[in-house]
Amino acid sequence: MKFALLCTTAMLIGIAAHAQPCDYSIKKYAIRSEINTSYGIAKAFSTKTDTLYLDVYKPINDKNTLRPIILFIHGGGFSGGNYKDVTNQAKAFAARGYVAATASYRLGFFRPVVPDNYPFALDKAEPERAAYRAIQDIKGAVRFLKGRNKADSSDVTNFFIGGFSAGAIISLNVAFANGSKFKPATCDSINTIVFQGYSYKRPDLGPIDGTLNINGQNNSVRGVLNYFGGVWDTTALETATPAVFNYHQLGDPVVPAGINKPYYGLGFGISDNYPWVFGSTIISRRLKALGYTGNQLRNRIISGNAHDVDNPALMDTMTANWASSVICSAVAKVQKPNRQSVFSVINQDNQKAILAHADAEVVIYDLAGKQLSKQLVKTGEQIALNISPCLVRYHSNSGNGAFLCSP
Repeated sequence: MKFALLCTTAMLIGIAAHAQPCDYSIKKYAIRSEINTSYGIAKAFSTKTDTLYLDVYKPINDKNTLRPIILFIHGGGFSGGNYKDVTNQAKAFAARGYVAATASYRLGFFRPVVPDNYPFALDKAEPERAAYRAIQDIKGAVRFLKGRNKADSSDVTNFFIGGFSAGAIISLNVAFANGSKFKPATCDSINTIVFQGYSYKRPDLGPIDGTLNINGQNNSVRGVLNYFGGVWDTTALETATPAVFNYHQLGDPVVPAGINKPYYGLGFGISDNYPWVFGSTIISRRLKALGYTGNQLRNRIISGNAHDVDNPALMDTMTANWASSVICSAVAKVQKPNRQSVFSVINQDNQKAILAHADAEVVIYDLAGKQLSKQLVKTGEQIALNISPCLVRYHSNSGNGAFLCSP
């Protein structure tokens, strides 16, 4: 009888432990670290090679065999910064029960001799190639972390990625930019560059997924933490459905909250050789049009003109609560309407236009919100897009929505 009672008690304790509420919002664990783990070697922008590193932090005595994973990516304009810069963020999430990591990526690009300083770029290809290399590297870091899931007791289906500034741009593109169409032409083999009297070849950079850690794992993520980042092509937001948390100050002069070129607010011609960026307000608008609801999309977009976080402690709490809500909910399926079923964007005689696949009312705005035109179109008709970038809103029996025409 005593033995049976003990067995029953043990079983009930086991059931109770298994039924503990899902909560990854509270810091409750001590942590241990694995520092400076190499996850690959890749060719740098010049003739050198870079060894890439990860720092990994894990909770102690959490007794969880399926820990969520979060990877933090530092900023620095693709030319500076260090993966140690986001250590505090990783440690805070590890204390909540995550396998948390920070990762380095290839930095640097060719700059003009006068002035030979960051963030000026020698030509328009250089920042695009630098960002592309970084995206390739971090996609490889994602696969590396997923590949060690048994050693880390981690859950590859609950993988989050987040970053600041350039790190946020990388994170968004790792999550969303899937497929060869998101490889810029500047990342093919292009003209040789002359820098300080020496010639440097600029070879084809290869596929956007990169070639590091091809181990059977994929690059998919459950959520993205975007601290004042952006995307170059909003159609990338149609390729995947991770949850997204956006933070941005509306007057950010470095990465625009709306649409502009990086460093647009600093003057001195710095932004001239940079691509257009769609910031957090545009990302949020586009994701809502694509069907994001509930905890799939959270924003804290505030007034202010700093390229920074106004309240780090608050943001740590808010993002932790958000990520926990995503993990602890059923896997959300965002039902994205297919924009191409109503419209497609085409090039006609070197002029961008939209082709209607259904009868619709179309309203075109500039990015300041000024209405430029309003018209009814029939199936098969085209509308020339004479201003770019612009916002297109449509209403039809086949569906309603909005999309951005990229520059």
